Amino acid sequence: MSFFKTQWIVLQVGKYSEQELFYKMLFRDYGILTVKKKKKVREKPIDVWYLVSCEIVTHSEKKVHTIGNIRIKSFFQSEWKSYSEIESFLTLLSKLKKELPEWSPHYETYDILSRFIELWDIHHLLLTHLKLTQLLWNLPDTHSNETVQKILKFIHSHSYKDILRLKNIPEETQKKLEHLL
Repeated sequence: MSFFKTQWIVLQVGKYSEQELFYKMLFRDYGILTVKKKKKVREKPIDVWYLVSCEIVTHSEKKVHTIGNIRIKSFFQSEWKSYSEIESFLTLLSKLKKELPEWSPHYETYDILSRFIELWDIHHLLLTHLKLTQLLWNLPDTHSNETVQKILKFIHSHSYKDILRLKNIPEETQKKLEHLL
């Protein structure tokens, strides 16, 4: 049994038993892990898209680990978002959950996603999705449209911080980029 302090983003929430919930989480240092936590009446429930720091107790013979001492750092405030924004963000989290291997750290993926949750801007959602798709090797680098081709080349060759400067993408080009995802 080992004890660690770390940061994570919730990708999935489920019921483990009557008294416990399980979470599929993207940890900064450990990749995606499945953990469980006991329900507490006085504690705010943790939901998908929370950015949190906590303590984790790992068990060598078990696949499900235990978390505690949770502190919410930030979260995606869904009450002020449109349905399409929420759906797009959940699609991104689902893609990450399916395509990232467990127990393999993904520092850049975690850093991009956590920065996006903290800064949230609708214009950043598409760019975040494109950069994370590129990190998963699923983003093509060619396109028939010249503008889209230039944007894809920029995404492939620059950091996330530089990519966020592409805020004013024409709506027609945005739709073509969304179609790639």
